[in-house]
Amino acid sequence: MTQPARRRPKALVTKTITVPGNLRQAVHEFNSGLFFECHESLEEIWQEEQGEVRDLYKGLIQVAAAFVHAGRDNRFGVNRLLTTGLGYLAPYRAEDAMGFNVDAICRAGEAVVAALRELPDDRIHELVALAPEYRLDESRLAAEAARWGAWGFDRAGNALPMEITVAE
Repeated sequence: MTQPARRRPKALVTKTITVPGNLRQAVHEFNSGLFFECHESLEEIWQEEQGEVRDLYKGLIQVAAAFVHAGRDNRFGVNRLLTTGLGYLAPYRAEDAMGFNVDAICRAGEAVVAALRELPDDRIHELVALAPEYRLDESRLAAEAARWGAWGFDRAGNALPMEITVAE
């Protein structure tokens, strides 16, 4: 009888990030269908953020995680994460936030929730094709960071290199 493969224990690693760099990476990952990786890139910011945009990040994370579940034909996971993710994003819809067109993400997410009702369980993965596009308008990021008092920026909205500790 073969022994199950042992997982390498995760180690705590300190690294330097910038919020714009992580946002840029998350957008690229999401739009490339790397939904889990997008979740991870956003989570590094979300875990540090204590201000109002914390819920924006959480909503973006949950939308990404919903598409991880879609790829696994997990109806419950898609529905739960999209519904809660859209709820976290709702307060940012009218004016958008941190360079994201939140309303466009929410409209696309609502269309996915509607489509979910029509698909049989073995075709939930088809929803991945309906994933919204994450777009980051970096020209708005400094003003938005200053407006929201976002972590990882000075008061004028200039990005700062930040040290974080993560398990890798």
